Amino acid sequence: MAIPDYKLSSVLNGHSMDVRCVATTKEFCILSASRDRTAKLWHPEGVKDFVNVVTYKGHKNFVSCVCWLPPCAAFPEGLVITGSNDNTIHGYTLQDGAVLVKLTGHENVVCSVVPGNDSGTLISSSWDSTARVWNLNAPQMAPIVLKGHQATVWAAIELANGAYATASADKSINLWRKQGGLIIKLSGHTDCVRGLAVASAETFLSCANDASVRLWTNKGECLNTYYGHTNYIYSISMNPSLPQGFVTSGEDGAVKVWSAGDCVRELRLPVESVWSVTCLENGDIVTGASDGLVRVFTRDPLKYADEATLKSFEEEVQKVIASSQQEIGGFKLSELPGPEALLEPGKSEGKTKLIRRGTNVKCYSWSVAQNTWNEIGDVLGANPPSEGKTMYQGKEYDFVFSVDIKDGAPALKLPFNKNEDPWVVAQAFIHNNDLSQGYLDEVANFIVKNAKLDALPDSSNGFADPFTGEGRYVPGTTAVAGLPPPSAADPFTGSGAYTTAAAAAAYEKLLVPHDSYIRFDQANLKAIHEKLKEFNSKVGDGLTTFTDQQLENIVKLGEMNCAYSIETVTLLKKMLEWPKEILFPVLDITRLAVRNKEINGQIFDNHHGPNFVKYLLTLLTPDNLPANQMLTMRVLVNAFSDLPGEMLVLAARESVVHAIISLTQLNNNTQIAAASLLLNLSVALAQQTDNSELVEGIVDLLTKITDNEAYFRGLVALGTLLAESPNKLVIQTKIVTNVKLHNRLKSDSSEVNPSFKKICVCSQQILQML
Repeated sequence: MAIPDYKLSSVLNGHSMDVRCVATTKEFCILSASRDRTAKLWHPEGVKDFVNVVTYKGHKNFVSCVCWLPPCAAFPEGLVITGSNDNTIHGYTLQDGAVLVKLTGHENVVCSVVPGNDSGTLISSSWDSTARVWNLNAPQMAPIVLKGHQATVWAAIELANGAYATASADKSINLWRKQGGLIIKLSGHTDCVRGLAVASAETFLSCANDASVRLWTNKGECLNTYYGHTNYIYSISMNPSLPQGFVTSGEDGAVKVWSAGDCVRELRLPVESVWSVTCLENGDIVTGASDGLVRVFTRDPLKYADEATLKSFEEEVQKVIASSQQEIGGFKLSELPGPEALLEPGKSEGKTKLIRRGTNVKCYSWSVAQNTWNEIGDVLGANPPSEGKTMYQGKEYDFVFSVDIKDGAPALKLPFNKNEDPWVVAQAFIHNNDLSQGYLDEVANFIVKNAKLDALPDSSNGFADPFTGEGRYVPGTTAVAGLPPPSAADPFTGSGAYTTAAAAAAYEKLLVPHDSYIRFDQANLKAIHEKLKEFNSKVGDGLTTFTDQQLENIVKLGEMNCAYSIETVTLLKKMLEWPKEILFPVLDITRLAVRNKEINGQIFDNHHGPNFVKYLLTLLTPDNLPANQMLTMRVLVNAFSDLPGEMLVLAARESVVHAIISLTQLNNNTQIAAASLLLNLSVALAQQTDNSELVEGIVDLLTKITDNEAYFRGLVALGTLLAESPNKLVIQTKIVTNVKLHNRLKSDSSEVNPSFKKICVCSQQILQML
């Protein structure tokens, strides 16, 4: 059978974040669910267009799934059903969006909702490792709970014979009796099973992260396995217009069209993740993707988009494909996992894993004894450097020095180009390697001597930690190779500005993309100690009080490289149970303590760490004390000081971003803490395909910020994502469509006070990338 070409028909633009699910309803209508916490109903209009007629609101977190529940006894008009990251299920009237049903019971994200075969039945599945069958005709009845999986249940359906099928991240599919008893566990997929679809009266289909589709009988026999995707398959849906037809979508940015077991068409989208796919009754294909758009593809030439739209669409696709082919060290960046892959433990001593970190590729090795991944080093670029240049971390330099800082420690690499300011480079080197400011002159003079520079930049100015403004120094007054006397200007924190074009260019290069984590180091331990003693004397109602020696030991945890005992860390954890009204000095010590590798590992260990992060998120609510909000975010920023904390914050990134978005009243210090946390997340996730919610969080924060330092950090976070993300088009669209942000980026920097110069420079760099 000849299969006509599918081509783009229409683009439905209305969501501001990822579209995680698409579904169909009566009369060729489309439903979409998004991370922007809404679902939408799209009505067909004219030959090929769709218009958004209803937006369904009410969830407190991302809307992860949507379906149409046909009319039943209790709801004769039918319901639009949504599931959310707030663990609830809502049922709305189709035409006016009124909430008629709220279902609670799941203990984690609701990730799929579908109607059952019987009128009024609804099947849901969740990250809580269960699926539930609800009878909306009898709301007083408790749902049937399908419990037996060991991980997230990504999908659940009712088969034609009345049995239920559930697909799980534990790599299995379970078949269940009508009343909930387990019939059989099916094995075959080698990774998370993400989607299910009824294929016929006797069979069903499954898709998985192992990039395969399997055809099963209702009794559990695997009849066939189909391959076509090159990455995770997220969604599968039957196509009624083709013989034994179905469609799939996944992480390779593609939709595959299948007929009788053969892949007959591939539709490539200008995205990395096609989260969901479904089909209208006429065979038109509907997709929801990571760029926040719903697209409709058709085989009917009368409904093809116009030539200009088709050409633009194809150009966008080619740009994404070209970006995905970028290589470092012989590895395609798009095919390497990000830092979140380090959440999964290794299987044997010395097992290695390559991880994408910004524009670099790093190699990690698993340690059985330490139960953690240890960084081995960078995977260097595969392309040879230009003549006279040295390649380091994928970039070319005039020199890459080896600097011995400590006896017995390996030499540190110091890259340098002749057109750079030695003191600026030296400061960045110190910052990136957590060295004492006392090394500044020594490193800068080392560069001057070994690079044998004939001339230096016009001036070298005082420099501080480029984000926190701490550790400020003034270089020595002794002239070095004709270097003019330094000033105390600070190009990043707003206390001054470079005064020459050459010096300005030197710091402009440091703005975006940013490739290292920032940290809050400054503290007055004596003042914190006094406040802890004051609050300790007031603790009552059976809460733990501490001796003077215990308090002193706890405060010492705030020192870098401190001597400590496990008992003292346990006492700190106990102190975190104090009432929220007196908690802020405890949080302050905690954010200092987690800078230490060993303490970071104890507080963010695999057993207790996830619950600690959840506890911190309870402090990031609009009704909490501003001091607790600010210091909680500082704890999360400093958690990035070592791998255990970094991994747990990344694992909770969606909740973290949502918490920041939810805050409305932010003082200056809280603004800086929030922007710093989003910046660290941007550094970690810059090259992830799924960072739309992070972009949304940054844009949202930038429109609220009044503090210039916070605004600068937010711009650096946004610029880092824009420079390195595979989904540049999504970020560009969000910036351009946010009038307030876009107008501020376009502000004329020539008339701006010099103390704001860095904001203007960063804004111009972002505009140049749009």
